[in-house]
Amino acid sequence: MSSQALSLELYSKMLMSRKYEERANALFKGKAFGEKPLSGIGQEAVGAGAVACLEARDFVAPSLRSKAAFFAKGFTPQDCFLQLFRRRESLSRGLWTAHHMGDMRRGVILSSALVASVLPVAAGVALASQLQGTGAVTMAFFGDGACSRADTHTTMNLAAVRALPMVFICENNLYALSTPIQDQMKNPHIADRAAGYGMPGVTVDGQDVFAVYEAAQKAVRRARDGGGPTLLVCETYRYRGHTETHDPIDGRPEAEYQRWLMRDPIALARERMLSVEGISSSTLSQIEVRIDTEIEQAVRYAWQAEDADATDLEQLVYAG
Repeated sequence: MSSQALSLELYSKMLMSRKYEERANALFKGKAFGEKPLSGIGQEAVGAGAVACLEARDFVAPSLRSKAAFFAKGFTPQDCFLQLFRRRESLSRGLWTAHHMGDMRRGVILSSALVASVLPVAAGVALASQLQGTGAVTMAFFGDGACSRADTHTTMNLAAVRALPMVFICENNLYALSTPIQDQMKNPHIADRAAGYGMPGVTVDGQDVFAVYEAAQKAVRRARDGGGPTLLVCETYRYRGHTETHDPIDGRPEAEYQRWLMRDPIALARERMLSVEGISSSTLSQIEVRIDTEIEQAVRYAWQAEDADATDLEQLVYAG
């Protein structure tokens, strides 16, 4: 893939994630559905940049706010809106939330609402890939708040001991719900923890999709070559409240919030493509129009789709 083609792909996935979440937030406020969106707006460069390094055979364990990872792994807005509206045609037949979607056919591991609980599952998938010799890499996402969970420590230790083909992506947005990072841990440099597990720890600018891509590419290559896991900490920021029922600033310092708004990952990528890579503004505008159209078509389709059917519970949840 050429440099320009890669840039346009990264930009498209970030923009798709942003526009999907903006539309979902607006629909929620219009009472189109009851599920509270937990927005990843502001963090799109992490999921888009990291997952772009993967192959079709690889696996992703997304976190609560890594919606861009879903799109980068092949999900469509229609997939997401069908799940959000709890339609029978959705991946879970409307029986699961849109926060934790999964589809192993596309290599996306279904997670749960418990913080960090998907990490041991991701390690199991990586171990299976290692034992079967498939060459697949598993990329697991989690937030800074998950760093204090036992699941995270035990999973990283096991992954290092077994040299599992994994990449751990920490989306460090500085807050676990409302708890700032300095109140969570004495050493706020999360990448330092990697040394205790015996794996590389790398910190990268999570607002720079190209920096995320380059760092993740090295980690994926290391994992695929048998070198074991890497902890990649992406420093980022969420631009919305913890949920859409919270104020956007959500108790955080105004000056800090405004400072991070000046480093919008989509705006930064757009500026680089225009000034450095010679991509025209009309090309970027065409991408925006295409995505807007796809989003609206997905909303219309999901709105008219059949509701979930409780009778599916017997087949999909309960066993005789």
